[in-house]
Formats: sequence, structure tokens, C-alpha cells
Amino acid sequence: MNNSSLISLLKNFNKQQLKEFNGFIKSPYFNTNKALITLFEYIRKQHPEFTKEKLEKQFVFKKLFGKTQYNDGFFRVIMSNLQNLAEEFLSVESFRRNSILKKKFLLDSLMEMPGSRKLSEKILKEGLNEAGKIVPSGPDDFLEKYHMAFYRKYLFSTSFTASKSHIPDESMFDEQKYLTYYYLLRMLADHFYHLNQSQIINYTPRLVFIDEITGFLEKNPDYLEFPTLNMAYLRVLLLKNNNIEDLYKLKKAFYSTYKELGQKDNFNIISIIINFCHKNYFLTEDIKFLEEKLEILLFGLNKGINSFETDDYFDTNRFNNIFSTLLEFERIEEAESFINQYTEKLDPEDRNFWVNYSAAELKSKQGKFDEALEHLSKIKNIKIISYKFSLKSLQLKLYYEAGYIEQAVSAADSFRHFIQKESLMNPVFNEQNKNFHTYYTKLLGISYGKSSKGAGDLKENLMQVKNILHKKWLMKRIEAIK
Repeated sequence: MNNSSLISLLKNFNKQQLKEFNGFIKSPYFNTNKALITLFEYIRKQHPEFTKEKLEKQFVFKKLFGKTQYNDGFFRVIMSNLQNLAEEFLSVESFRRNSILKKKFLLDSLMEMPGSRKLSEKILKEGLNEAGKIVPSGPDDFLEKYHMAFYRKYLFSTSFTASKSHIPDESMFDEQKYLTYYYLLRMLADHFYHLNQSQIINYTPRLVFIDEITGFLEKNPDYLEFPTLNMAYLRVLLLKNNNIEDLYKLKKAFYSTYKELGQKDNFNIISIIINFCHKNYFLTEDIKFLEEKLEILLFGLNKGINSFETDDYFDTNRFNNIFSTLLEFERIEEAESFINQYTEKLDPEDRNFWVNYSAAELKSKQGKFDEALEHLSKIKNIKIISYKFSLKSLQLKLYYEAGYIEQAVSAADSFRHFIQKESLMNPVFNEQNKNFHTYYTKLLGISYGKSSKGAGDLKENLMQVKNILHKKWLMKRIEAIK
């Protein structure tokens, strides 16, 4: 029972919610089953420890129903029913917090009742007053404004007569205005999600109306005066067009409006700039992309934009990007200072990986290859594919640096099979690793043969290759062969 979805849900209730839920299930409007009340009262007493032994099903059944023979089917049913009530409670609580949504549904009902016009107008007036005070920050704010604008026009239309006093004023266009804002924000957010995911994993997004949306905004730039919509538009353009001019537009707009945006928007915008710069640096080897990447990373770090949710753990991808980019610029002391300051802010589930991986990177820079390998050996149970790629490629470099040729050959073969098997990641990412593996094995072949023959050709070929992981490292090792 302790691992049931019911207990998992109730574990997340705070004391106030448990108190309110207690009143909720005792209301005959929502529940008439006394067994559910009895079960909840027992579970409530286990908060917050929820000891496993005290939540074993047969133990709980005996506590509640005494000598009655245990009936698993019956007990599962009351658990399920209690969970349904807990879910309904959360839904009702969420509904109650949204005053305008309550008025929207009240107006829905009143419209079906003859003789309710006077009350409907009163409720609508209150709703319009509330909606007028909303300073929009996202699509749902416009949706709330839309609901009230819809009913204003609806009530106006039901009493319309062809007279001068009934000529529609400007407010009659609010419905289409607010709905347009809502639609644009939601669609751009959806397109951003799919475009961004396609930068990471291997799939082709479906972008419905993307050309129509961008064309509409170009013809109606007044909509872009709303910062959240402007940023949503610019970040979709960047991913869609993959153009550096769009990067400069996005970055300029972001620096001037980030204070007006929420944490989630700010985090997403920085992420998209990072991904754009990272990809194009590998594809073009133009250092300006790496410089742009470090600039936006340090901007986010200095402004505390390190996680998707405010006060959440430091995002692991952001952590890795800052650390690895500092290393790319050989800013070793800054990289070490960064991990010392921010490692403890990572999610404990990811901390083991990044503590040891970053330590291995630093030890490698210091020429302490055995110590670096020791840190990698402490990393266990990696679930995220990109982490596995990072670990395996670093391991290959360390085996070579330490002169462990047999281990390097074996690990290279294992890495080849891993790349062939793994098709989840974006093709650009996979190509980086495939190219690294190809030239790493050629480097091994020349080094293992203890002959410089072929090193010149290998270097010349490598210089022509784009989108390859650890290219600078490979070049230096080839050049070192005498």
C-alpha cells in the first residue's frame, strides 16, 4: 500500500490540505461512504512519516475492520475510491482559486435559466472588473479575459436592436483580440517545444500554421509589443531558420525585457540560445558561436536563472554547459570555482555523476589521468543517454592519455557498438560522436604501431571534418606523434 498511487498522492498534501480534505470527504455532497472516511483518518495519522509497516494492506485492514476476514478486492476498491475523492478535491481547490473561471461556469449555467438576465449582468460586471485588473503574463491570462469578453458580447447580442444606442463599440472586438493572443502564445509555445526537442532527439516536428503565424505577426507588429509574445516569436524563428541574425534579435530583445518575463520563459530562452550556439559551433567551428554561448551562460548564472522553476535544483544541463564551456576556453580556475560553488545545488540524484565527472575533467586537465579514471569508476546507474555519451568519450581520452592502449582499444569497440545501438539522440549529436570514434581509432592505430607514418594525412583529413567531438584534443594528440 505504501507504494500505491493513493499514498504517493497524499504524501504531497501539506497539513492544511489534509485538514481541508478531511472536511471534503465528510461532506455528504461528495461522499457517503463511511469506510473511506475511516481509511483516510488512519492514513492522515501516518503523516508525514508514512511508515511502510503501518501501511501494509492487511495490517491497515485489521486496524480498521477488526476481526473481519481480509478482503483484498474490497480494500482495493475503497483505496481507489479514496484516491478518486483526493483527485476531485484537488480539482475543486484549483477551480475555487480561479475567480473568473468560476464566473465563466456560473454564466454558462445562468444562460440556460429563463429570467436570469439581471443576475447574469451582475456576475458579468464583476467578472469584467476582475479581468480588467489582470496584467497579462501568459496565455491563460488572455483566456480569462476572453471568457468575460465573450459573455459581454453574448449578452449584448441577445438584446440587440437596430438603433444608434446599440452600435457595437470597441469593446466588442475584445473577444477576438484576447483569443488571438491566447492562440498565438499557445501555438508558438507548442512549436518551440517540438523544435527544441528535435534539436536533442531524433524526430521530425509537425509545425501547424507556422508560416501563417509568422506571416501574421510580421504584418501586425503591434502584437509583438507584448514581451512574452515577442520572445515566443523570436525563439521559434531562431530554431526554424537557424540564422545568426535571428540569434542577435533574440538576444537583444531578451536583455531588454528579461525582468518582465517569468522564470520559465527566461530559462527557456537561455536554453535555446545555448543549443543554437552549441550546434553551430560544431558545424562551423566558428569561435563566435562559442563566445556567444559562454556570454549567455554567464548572464543566466549572474541573474540566478539556473533552473526551470524558481528555487528548484540547479539544472544539470545548464551546469554541464557552463562547466564544459569554461574548460573549452581553458578557464580552468573559473571552472573549478564554479563546481565547488554549485555542485551542492544539483538534484541529489544527479550529484554523484556530476561530482565525479567534473572532477575527472579537472584531473585530466592537470595531467592526473589515473585519478580522473578513479573518479569515473565511482559513477553508477546512469539513466540519461547523453550522460553515457559524455562518460564514454571522456573515458576514451583518459585511457589514451594514461597509455592504457589495450583498455583504450576495448573501450573504443564498446563505444562503437553503443553508438550503433543508440538512435534516440539527434542525428547531429550522433554524428559528433561517430566522427570522434572514427578518428580516435585511427589515432590509436598510429600510436599503437609506434610509427608516425600516416599522422600527417590523418591531421590533414581531420582538419576538413566538421561536427566532431573533441577535435582540438585529437589534433593535439596527432601533432604529438613523432
